[in-house]
Amino acid sequence: MQKIKAIITFVDLPKCIELLRLIATLHDFIHEQGYQYKRLQYNFVSKESLLEMNKKYLNHDTHTDIITFDYSKEQELEAEFYISYWAIQNSAKETGESVENETLRIISHGPLHCMGWNDKTDKQKIEMRKKENAFIKMFHVKQISNV
Repeated sequence: MQKIKAIITFVDLPKCIELLRLIATLHDFIHEQGYQYKRLQYNFVSKESLLEMNKKYLNHDTHTDIITFDYSKEQELEAEFYISYWAIQNSAKETGESVENETLRIISHGPLHCMGWNDKTDKQKIEMRKKENAFIKMFHVKQISNV
């Protein structure tokens, strides 16, 4: 069996998130869901860039928080994520959530879509939110265990 070289990269990750703990949490979270990953690339871009991508690739003329390009095969995740930190900050303000937790929520949201989770219906949104909250909790538990 060929060993997969797994990599998770971040471009312009907000300073509110500790990179090494984030990578370790993503690694553990993905494996707990029964998946492996080959390559996950997170790109934090301007709201204007993400709006243009949303228009070009999804024909949506609205701002969004994340766009996922999923190249996954079966239980092996491979994807590019484009994220608007501006949208994250707005969501945090609207929901009363911390910017750190809202950033973590969006970071987990992309891979969850690649695993087949959807958020079109109210029931799906509730289930997706449970998974995102589990990821956020896992990140904070790792923070405490590293102190």
